[in-house]
Amino acid sequence: MAKQLAKLMLLLVSFSIGVLAQPATSFPAAKGAVSDYAGKLDQAQIKELSLLLKGYERETSIEFVVVVVNSLDGLSARNYATGIGDFWKIGKAGKDNGIVLLWAPNERAYALRVAAGLSADLPDSDAVQITRQNLLPNFKRGDYYAGLKETVLATMDHLGNKTWEARLKARQPDPEQETLDRKRRAEQAWQAEVQRREAKAEQDRKLDSDARTGFVFLTVFALGLVLALVIWRSVRRKAELAEMAQAATTIADNLSAAEKNAPEIQRVLDDCAREMPEQDVGQWRESLAGQPERILKIKVDAQCIDPAKLGSYDEMVRVRTNSEAERNLLESTKESIARIREAKAQSQAMMENLSRETFQITDVRDSSRTEEVNRLLWQSRQDYERARQGSSMSVVDWLIINQMLNNSRSQMQQAVSYSQEAPYIPPVEDDSSSSRSSSSIFGDSSSSSSSGGFFSGGDSGGGGGGGSFSSGSGSDGSY
Repeated sequence: MAKQLAKLMLLLVSFSIGVLAQPATSFPAAKGAVSDYAGKLDQAQIKELSLLLKGYERETSIEFVVVVVNSLDGLSARNYATGIGDFWKIGKAGKDNGIVLLWAPNERAYALRVAAGLSADLPDSDAVQITRQNLLPNFKRGDYYAGLKETVLATMDHLGNKTWEARLKARQPDPEQETLDRKRRAEQAWQAEVQRREAKAEQDRKLDSDARTGFVFLTVFALGLVLALVIWRSVRRKAELAEMAQAATTIADNLSAAEKNAPEIQRVLDDCAREMPEQDVGQWRESLAGQPERILKIKVDAQCIDPAKLGSYDEMVRVRTNSEAERNLLESTKESIARIREAKAQSQAMMENLSRETFQITDVRDSSRTEEVNRLLWQSRQDYERARQGSSMSVVDWLIINQMLNNSRSQMQQAVSYSQEAPYIPPVEDDSSSSRSSSSIFGDSSSSSSSGGFFSGGDSGGGGGGGSFSSGSGSDGSY
């Protein structure tokens, strides 16, 4: 019984390990030293990079791959590159000496990931420096192949061409060298501290200088504002006093012109009454009849203004404005009569056109708009009927009639426009494109899982077996 239970537990553990070992993302099968799934590189560029990477592998045993993908499948560039390195087993077994340079054009992201076996030779700080100096400047200029190639060359130059055995031997500590390195690091740390203190002192001096400069600038600026305000108020005071001095004459001239214009206004109104006896001009006659009383009040108010006191300026402006209104009464009356003549002519023409309308539209292309079209037609007919009835009365205001007819015409035009609009037809989804979007960008999971090692199904090369990228080093970011 105990043996059976032990076997069962062993099976459960094996099953759990197998499930956890399955990748969460379906990675593509490797095409070779350079795998371009986004079609960003031409064949000559792929061939050149591949020769560099394979030659470096033969010389150092370091497996270096360049990968260009269409999508990161929701992962960060760092995690995707790490997954590629572990899934493809980049690097030699037992050495974990693989490197993955990933570019995701659509996400504008990149990653340079180094397996654990090379972390000592290419730590994060060095990887970041390599990408900043070689990849980012080219990528920001749009020269992507140059960015990839220069990053590859800079990484190779940093790691050197030593064999793996020579690399391991070089990592062995040298006591004398370690002592010298410690002294050198201590000296560098002290120099850095001195420089930091000097920089802080210089920054403090600069802040003090900036503060003094800022205070002087603000003081000068404030004084300039005060001076400008004083000058502006002085200029304004002189201008207002000049207006006050001229006000009495201006007001008197305006009122004199208004009194002379009164007979002309009466003549204009009489001509309008003879030409359009149906038009109501009562408001203009009342305005003309009340003008003498208004002029008398303006004269009295003008006598109360003291031209030597600026406190009376607002009152002067009010009285002067009223006098200008009386002087302009003739022109405003003429303009009103002209608008009435134009409104009458337009109204008669629109009524003639609308009288032939049936206010019905039977052909509405979009049946869902039938109710709205009928509502507009009903409103148009109502406005037309009110305008027609109003124009037949003994007293008419052609401005109001014209407005009602304009409303009727506008509603009719809108109804016609709505009736001619085609019905909305929703777009039909392409089943083939939806099925393509639901699948992985690299193909189905079976093709991905079939890549048992590096370069399978592509260019021939050394077998994989490395990995350990999750514990390695590198650089990643966006551009």
